[in-house]
Amino acid sequence: MSHESTPEGTGRAPLLKAMNVTTVFKVRGGVGKRALRAVDNVSLTIGASETVAVVGESGSGKTTFGRVVLDLLKPTSGRVEYDGVDVAAMDKKQWRRFRREVQVVFQDTGSSLNPRRSIGGSLELPLRYNLGIRGEKARKRTAQLLDMVGLSSSTFASRSPLELSGGQRQRVSIARAMASNPRLIVADEAVSALDVSVRAQVLQVMKSLQEKEGVSFLFITHDLGVVRAVSDRVVVLYLGHVMEQGSAAAVLGNPSHPYTKALLAAAPRPDPGAREQIRVGLKGDIPSPIAPPPGCRFNTRCPLAQDICRTTVPTLRVFDDGVESSCHFADEVRAANTRTAAVDGLAPAP
Repeated sequence: MSHESTPEGTGRAPLLKAMNVTTVFKVRGGVGKRALRAVDNVSLTIGASETVAVVGESGSGKTTFGRVVLDLLKPTSGRVEYDGVDVAAMDKKQWRRFRREVQVVFQDTGSSLNPRRSIGGSLELPLRYNLGIRGEKARKRTAQLLDMVGLSSSTFASRSPLELSGGQRQRVSIARAMASNPRLIVADEAVSALDVSVRAQVLQVMKSLQEKEGVSFLFITHDLGVVRAVSDRVVVLYLGHVMEQGSAAAVLGNPSHPYTKALLAAAPRPDPGAREQIRVGLKGDIPSPIAPPPGCRFNTRCPLAQDICRTTVPTLRVFDDGVESSCHFADEVRAANTRTAAVDGLAPAP
């Protein structure tokens, strides 16, 4: 079954297109041959100046998928196209362009920035190697990049990463990603380690850069609050499978899969009473991807699971609003969203 998320209303070819990407790792130890399907038949597209979020719990395959997009991992099957060219078939010149135009912002800023190099030095490296900018021109561009992310170049350019707070380091990481004039940035849990106020500031910086520079984002996160704040579209992964996808407004406002509702229920809310009202009966831990359950992958934790869920993989259900759901009871889930009382452990959409 092929899941594909596409830019809506753009009329343009996508900047990046992942088609039926599957990534399987061989697992050593134990008896016999074993395989871990970290990503299983996932497709999506990202348009110009668009933010697409890939969400799910730890172990859902979202980071592995991000590494495939970055060409840090080769897919076992399927392919990734950038600007219409298969990344795996790129010649040297095309690959160097891809590497310059597709950048990454990591979660761990402590290890992604060299503590022996000043902030200015870290920003000048991509200018030198990717754009051929050196000397005074590089220093001026470094100052511009720091200003773009709200940091004074006179204060921060000479500092070590060890002298910065987590939020300041993340801003520097964004500035470094922007140094190469990228068209796409993969942000892998880029704000999950930050406190709420700093997180909001960093997200605002990223949105501002998107508006001014036209950069696209692939946002990898487990936080539905972040998705709500920055994303145009969202893809929900569980054990490497797409559970639901569509526009962020539609998926978060009227979810059609119990797993999406569980993620929404887990997101912090300003009203503790409301938080209690939307609690979902999600039980147990995510199963081992080495031995996933048959049928729907979510059936061992789903409050709606019935016999068909344990034996049959759900067919893709496409709704009028463009949301795609891989659930046998997607219609029932959506019907529950319109009710004020919880139904079978599910509550109305927030």
